[in-house]
Amino acid sequence: MGWKRPLDTVGADREADTVKMEDANMTGISKDNGFISFKIIFVLLLLFIIIHIGVKVIPMYIDSEAMKDEMVTKARYAQTIKDEEIATGLAKRAKELGLPLGADDFKLMRNEDTHRMKIGTAWDVTIFFFYDLYPPFTTRTFHFRPIVEEDYTRKF
Repeated sequence: MGWKRPLDTVGADREADTVKMEDANMTGISKDNGFISFKIIFVLLLLFIIIHIGVKVIPMYIDSEAMKDEMVTKARYAQTIKDEEIATGLAKRAKELGLPLGADDFKLMRNEDTHRMKIGTAWDVTIFFFYDLYPPFTTRTFHFRPIVEEDYTRKF
C-alpha cells in the first residue's frame, strides 16, 4: 500500500500514480510541482484580514455593551442611589474597561413624576488597522453613544 512512482518520472510528464489495495486499484494524476496555488494564497490573505479586523473591532463592542449593562443596572437602582454616586460608579466601571470616560461624561436625568432615570454618555475610539500602513484608509474612528432609560420603581 502506498504511492508507487519511479524516481526518473518526476515532472510535468509524470504518469498516473497508482495506489494498490487488496481489492482495487486507485489511480490519480498528481499535478503538484511544489508551488502553493493562488487560491490558497487568496484564502489565507482573506482569513488574515477577517481575523485582524475581528481582533480589533469585537473587543470595542464588547466593552460598549458592558458599559451599557452597567448603566442599566445603575438606572434601575436609582431610587436608592444618589446621582453623584451613580456617576462615580459608572466612571469607575469605565476606567476598569479602559474607556476614556469620567464622572462628568455621564448625563443623568431623573423624572420624579414617572419614576424614570435616563443615563447617556458618548465616546470615540480610533483604531489603526493593518499596522497603520496607509493612514487615510487604515485609520477608522468609531462613535459610541449608549443611552438607557429605566423605571426605578419596578420590582425585579
